Amino acid sequence: MNETHYAKGITAQNLRAFLKLWPIVEVGIEDTKETVNDFGDQLFDKEEDEFSWCYLYEFPTSDLVMFLFSELLVFVPHDQILSWFKQMADTPGNIGAVPDICSQVDEHFEARPSPTENDLQMLRPSLPMLSAAFIAMQYSLYCVLYHGCFLNELIERARNGDDKALTDAIKIDTSIIGCPTVVGKISKATRQQDKKFFAKIKSAINGKKEKLKQANFQKMRLVFKVLYEADAMRLTDAQLYELFVKELKLYASNAKGGGVDKALRKFADTYMKQKATT
Repeated sequence: MNETHYAKGITAQNLRAFLKLWPIVEVGIEDTKETVNDFGDQLFDKEEDEFSWCYLYEFPTSDLVMFLFSELLVFVPHDQILSWFKQMADTPGNIGAVPDICSQVDEHFEARPSPTENDLQMLRPSLPMLSAAFIAMQYSLYCVLYHGCFLNELIERARNGDDKALTDAIKIDTSIIGCPTVVGKISKATRQQDKKFFAKIKSAINGKKEKLKQANFQKMRLVFKVLYEADAMRLTDAQLYELFVKELKLYASNAKGGGVDKALRKFADTYMKQKATT
């Protein structure tokens, strides 16, 4: 029996493998953050310890990925990175290659000997920029789980006058307020003495994300983002049911409020409506 393709070469099996990989990636991100914080005095020169990354959200995510890989050239041979890109490009739907590439990346760094002090001296100039790109990518991935889009997309919406997109972005990464786009909005609000604007900003900074932390809905947003980036067409009700209920088992078949078909369609249409505003 032929598998259903929901976008360019993307099947439910590809998506299952990708979703299974995400918790491992998430743990790796947190471990790296802890390492950077615990050993910052060894990794960074004193004047570079206050590096920032918010300005990276002004660029398309594809540019951020390329920037991250370019910084990795200090640690990974050029031919190896090209090999990973080629493997990704040659795999239908692209994401089918992600689990294997991540495994290769882990093996590459595990095989490297611990850096000597001389190694650190040579690497140190590249570490602030690499750390900045890594942190920006991390928060962008979290943004997909919570809002179904990358952080740069929220900044683009904010640039076009969407204040809710701005507060959503701040809830993901407070450093967003240092973006040129946001600085401009804050300056304008200061000039106009816009108290409501600052009340929203304060609420976003102090806000919590608990209501958004339903694991299955996060995974559904991630799936929609993958399909969108692969130029998937609008899924039919039957395809939504097959993918999210039968294949990925992310949505219960006894959903309330008009049945599972209606609920899934509402979720999908809400997501696509948000995407259409970018």
